[in-house]
Amino acid sequence: MRLTIAAVLFFVVAAMVVPAEGYQVIQGHPRLFFRASDVSAIRARALGPYASDYNKIKTWCDSHINDSLPVNLGWALPSYSFVYLVSQDTRYLNRAKTISNYVISHNQTESTSWVSGGSIFFDWCYDALTPTERQTYGNALAQGADWWESGDGIGTQWHITDNYHHKLGRIALLVYPGIALYGEGINDQVATACLDTYTSNQFGSSHILCCLDEIASDGGYFEGEYNLSILCTGNRMGMAAYDVATTDDPFSWSSNYQNMARYLIYETGAVKGNGTAIGSRQGDSHSHGGGGPSTRLALYNLADIYNDGVAQWMSDELIEKGSGYINSFDRWKKIIWRDPSITPVHPATVYGESNAALFNDVGMAYMRSGWDLSESSTDVYAVFRCEAVPVYHTHAHQGHFLIARGNDLLAIDSGDYDTWGSSHWRNYFIRTVAHNTITVYDPNESTWSPYVNDGGQFVASNYGHPDVCGDMSDPQFDRGRIVTPFKDTETFTYVKGDATKAYSSSKVSNFTREFVWLKPDFFVILDRVSATSPSFTKKWLLHSINQPQVSGDTFSVTHGSSKLFVKTLLPTQHQITTIGGSGRKFEVNGTNYPPSGGGGLEDGAWRVEVSPATAANEHIFLHVLYATSSSVTSMPNVTFIDTGDFIGANVAGQTVLFTKSGQPGEDACWVSGG
Repeated sequence: MRLTIAAVLFFVVAAMVVPAEGYQVIQGHPRLFFRASDVSAIRARALGPYASDYNKIKTWCDSHINDSLPVNLGWALPSYSFVYLVSQDTRYLNRAKTISNYVISHNQTESTSWVSGGSIFFDWCYDALTPTERQTYGNALAQGADWWESGDGIGTQWHITDNYHHKLGRIALLVYPGIALYGEGINDQVATACLDTYTSNQFGSSHILCCLDEIASDGGYFEGEYNLSILCTGNRMGMAAYDVATTDDPFSWSSNYQNMARYLIYETGAVKGNGTAIGSRQGDSHSHGGGGPSTRLALYNLADIYNDGVAQWMSDELIEKGSGYINSFDRWKKIIWRDPSITPVHPATVYGESNAALFNDVGMAYMRSGWDLSESSTDVYAVFRCEAVPVYHTHAHQGHFLIARGNDLLAIDSGDYDTWGSSHWRNYFIRTVAHNTITVYDPNESTWSPYVNDGGQFVASNYGHPDVCGDMSDPQFDRGRIVTPFKDTETFTYVKGDATKAYSSSKVSNFTREFVWLKPDFFVILDRVSATSPSFTKKWLLHSINQPQVSGDTFSVTHGSSKLFVKTLLPTQHQITTIGGSGRKFEVNGTNYPPSGGGGLEDGAWRVEVSPATAANEHIFLHVLYATSSSVTSMPNVTFIDTGDFIGANVAGQTVLFTKSGQPGEDACWVSGG
């Protein structure tokens, strides 16, 4: 919730505290996420238009008020403090005190949930605490904050992103106690050190925001679910707290944050049967999920910050369609962030109904035939990736694509994130063989030793990645890239990825994939693969949940009420092999590597391998895919075209041609009617 600066300018100027680093922290409490001058408006929201949300928090607090300790501090302390702030009922204040006293008496002040939740309790309940209590709780906060700020928690160089997914979120742990304790005379040294360290490492010229903008200025992130749980939650929460408690405007400084809502909107597909939503499953993710609680709350906050009606619509729509629920103990975030004055705007109004979007920095192209997020949706949703950044939680998946129809997953990202470093994770899940792209098998390759040779790309987790802003220009990090021009018209979308450097140069000299979406439900994919030896076997892969049905040069996969047909046009002479089923779901070179938990439905059970029947250094793969209803029994007419200079296909009356040479340029692909 942002304060209207003009209305309180005189108060803010009079109340400033100006530390050495140049930021200005307002005096008074609350100032974490909202200011003292906002409390009456928040109380009116909680008891008025958001009474249902407030009552859910209150009911949760009431049902757990006599629970034995310990409890989850990150849930309990903000919830009891918020309900007290709204109701002024001291039962909730006393419960927060009891929990905090337990933390102190059991020496748990270095826990992340105390540093964040305890700071919120101290700030929101400040006026109700006696001077002695402020000193006691403030000292406990300072103790925990000092442990993290001094480097005992994660290391002294917060801006060095060698463990990026942790530092990115945990740097917010410096904001909470820094703001709560600043200028209180309890431990000003620790409070100032926390805020100085945060500002210099988050906002410095070679630090976190700069690094984020270099990697993904157009929004997004690159480590799977960490995009939601760390960037959208942890780091954004720290930014939001800093934004309110100081006179700075950090969200205006980052292109990544300015474009984050648009990225999250495209990353979210239709709602699945279990109440979650389809997503692209980037890297180490537990499911093909998108649009969960973290996303919804982030969208409300971003809608408030940037006055973004589309973000408001998306978050509202997710909860309406059964996804993106908010836990009762987190409902205070909706109350403070969902500004009822922001009118929801349907994305088709801004982005178009049948639409595609390229996020070039992060290497992702999204395609969707509509914005129906309901469980009964039949909209086609597809994602193509060719990423530049290989980091710890990304996979060897350059050139991978995902296709869904409504909430039915058709071409999937297979495997299970059972645990970091497991046999399944090392040998299958993070490897190229688990994705819808190309493998080139050199039996003597030892890139992954002692792990299995799947014929795929470099494993991201085995290599370094960008540490600070500026590193992205280093060629060692180049694994994939989207090749211009990206083209989106009323009838088709064209995107090309070059993933040559994702493979060892000792076996692959070229791999490019051209991906054409013929709106609304056809895809044409052309792959050019050059190996350094004709003996290296090339395989075109597609993974599915259910068993593929093969007939000649065509196969189909079915899930729910949807079906995906796939027709191989090139190589002319080829073999189609299916692998999967009991004991073979995660097979590599004859050995199955199952996840420790046995795997779930979305982990897949089958894959199709299309291989050339003749050996050669170079092969071209050309496939046409059709996403449709499961009741459809055959693929529409598709014919191969070779004009001498162009190759391609006639697909249900439309012609798609690619230059035979494959040289980049405006005429690399041509679609009739486009």
